[in-house]
Amino acid sequence: MSSPAEPRSGYYPMARRYFLAAAVVCAAAGILLFPAELSGAVKSSLEGCVEVVIPALFAFTVLAVYMQQSGLYTLALKPLTLPLSKLLGIPEELCAVFVLANIGGYPVGARLLSGLVSEGRLSRRDAGRMLCCCYGSGPSFVIGTAGMRVFGSAAAGGIIFAACFLSSLIIAVIVCRTGGKITLESGNARSDLSAECFVRSVDSGARVMYTICIMAALFAAVTALLDCSGISGLISVLLERLGAGSNSSRIFPAFLEVTRVRDMLPGGAAAPVCAGLLSFGGICVLMQVTAVSGGNVPVKPLVLSRLPAALLSAVFAIPAGYVPAAVQETYSETAVRGELFSVNAGLSVCVMAMAGILILSVEKARRQSS
Repeated sequence: MSSPAEPRSGYYPMARRYFLAAAVVCAAAGILLFPAELSGAVKSSLEGCVEVVIPALFAFTVLAVYMQQSGLYTLALKPLTLPLSKLLGIPEELCAVFVLANIGGYPVGARLLSGLVSEGRLSRRDAGRMLCCCYGSGPSFVIGTAGMRVFGSAAAGGIIFAACFLSSLIIAVIVCRTGGKITLESGNARSDLSAECFVRSVDSGARVMYTICIMAALFAAVTALLDCSGISGLISVLLERLGAGSNSSRIFPAFLEVTRVRDMLPGGAAAPVCAGLLSFGGICVLMQVTAVSGGNVPVKPLVLSRLPAALLSAVFAIPAGYVPAAVQETYSETAVRGELFSVNAGLSVCVMAMAGILILSVEKARRQSS
């Protein structure tokens, strides 16, 4: 005889299925009704990827993976990892992952931790705990986008990056000093300086870049659908009533896709808001991290850690709003940067084309070897 609780146990999965089915139908209708808006949003997102994201992240992602695969990061970062190890109470190698993750870009930490789990050196539980603090935007993006483009000041961008890094360090102290000691097995540690190791690192970096660009394009389409449906407008009205001011229409798009912080307007609480959004990373980045981790690293602890991290970053970034902005210099450099971006776009397309060829070659070699 079934218990009264059994029908209720299947209610929520069924309700979720109906909700997702309705969302899919609405999305399909939106694609048919607003093709020009969606295609424009996707085109703009892809242009941003080839002009900004790939030049800023690809090389460092490859370098970070190679440093881990070769074992060189334990030596190269020792001046930083030695004091961090004493502060956090974790092995120096994990401190190296922490440093690389917070200066290399959001997916780097997930990629490095996933590699340690695959090697059997780090448990999934400890990897999920470490991901709470091995997550952050690189200084080049923060200073160039939040600093120069929004506030017209590299110093303001530096303060915002320092605020995000400091909040990650505080989260690291809390995570690593509570809930049991985080350990790392050393028996299978890699030390591979071969050419094959470098090729694997490039292959891994290329896969990360493809994931980032595809997800960014998807969320650009989602944002366009929300704009066309009026949902974004309703949220901006609510934020304006809560005191968001001139940025009330810009916060929600950046919450979905963090590169949209470039559209923020200076003044008021713009600096804390930018820092909070960059520390959170956006829904798109969280999904990218989930994809990059490949199921090896649980993402739920990271999501739970983002609210306190964002609040800490916002508080620490308050001084950035008082840094004088070199507005005229910034505007005069905009045209030059635009010309450079056109060069970056062509180079990025070439890089990703070659990376695609490399991925196909690696997959073919793996199939033949198996």
